[in-house]
Amino acid sequence: MNFEVLIDQDIFKKIPKYRIKQIKHSIKELKENPYPGGNKDEIKGYQEVTYRLRVGNYRVFYEIDEEQKIVFVTEVLTAEQAHKKYRHLD
Repeated sequence: MNFEVLIDQDIFKKIPKYRIKQIKHSIKELKENPYPGGNKDEIKGYQEVTYRLRVGNYRVFYEIDEEQKIVFVTEVLTAEQAHKKYRHLD
């Protein structure tokens, strides 16, 4: 079950260059299995069904279109930024 992963490259603008490669590598793994488990979790109590992927001190947020087999990466935030925005992570 392979998924297509769509990323707006602008989400990497505020990420240090030395971290981008690591984050992109982890995002590529979502092609195989984007569902919760390991370092992936569903965000509970949020408006949209949103998932979080931990990558070091960063959190990658994404949504899944099951019918189209597409993963939409919506944000990459530091853990601190993610906690402020979503308040109840980890």
